[in-house]
Amino acid sequence: MKAADGFTRPAPSAAVVVSFLLGAVLLTHAVRTQGLSLAYTFGLGVEAVVTLGLGRWVFGERLSMGQLLSLGVILIGVAGVRMA
Repeated sequence: MKAADGFTRPAPSAAVVVSFLLGAVLLTHAVRTQGLSLAYTFGLGVEAVVTLGLGRWVFGERLSMGQLLSLGVILIGVAGVRMA
């Protein structure tokens, strides 16, 4: 959404809309096969990790040590929920 500049730039705005729609389709499929609690928790964790990665590599945002540690906690939590 940052690159869409308030939905004033067409190409990045279209990418945002397509990303949201793809996420909804994938979450719907995951809920059908895994159940709501597992699918939603896993989906939110993946979204957080992807968002941090995009912010870092696409926009050059710096990650603090606290953010990196929190990312590790998210990954461990998602893996724990998935394996339980």
